[in-house]
Amino acid sequence: MSRNTITQSFLTTLVAGVLFLVPVGIAGIVLVKVVGVMMLVAQPMADWLPVDSIGGVALANIIALLALIVVCFLAGLLARQALASTFVTKLESRVLVNIPGYLMIKSLVTGFDSSKTEGLKPVALKLGSAERIGFEIQKLQDGRSVVFIPSAPCPFSGITQVLPPEQVCYLDVPINMINEATENFGHGMEKLLAARKGSS
Repeated sequence: MSRNTITQSFLTTLVAGVLFLVPVGIAGIVLVKVVGVMMLVAQPMADWLPVDSIGGVALANIIALLALIVVCFLAGLLARQALASTFVTKLESRVLVNIPGYLMIKSLVTGFDSSKTEGLKPVALKLGSAERIGFEIQKLQDGRSVVFIPSAPCPFSGITQVLPPEQVCYLDVPINMINEATENFGHGMEKLLAARKGSS
């Protein structure tokens, strides 16, 4: 392997890591702020109770953790409602999509949930005599597909192309399987290609 190839691979992996960590870092900052607010509420409640700790863990921390779980659960219930769904869609289209790596992170999450049909769609792509796997990002009005083709071994780096419908075949597999195959340099490709929608 040449020095240029090694350097390019290193830089590509480094950039992919940055793109992955940016949205994760933002989520972490938000979570820290939320925990801080929970602690402000939990501390006075803990002071009213006759015990200071349970199993060596401060009672205020336990209350804050339970409150955070309850808030997340209630937020999940709210997210299932139509009004919240509309709000989230607008928030994604106007704000969140501008965060590098957001769409990929979202797809990784929804890829484990078979009830989710929106987001990236796994596809097999016919590129001349070769085939590659990737994701359909968007369907254009003229019928062509905007596709993202990940590069091994990092599914967060790759290229984007616009292909006609005859070169795009949808795969009936979870999104995470595409990422796993990419990370494993194509191992498991036969199983993916056998899952073409409409194939016998």
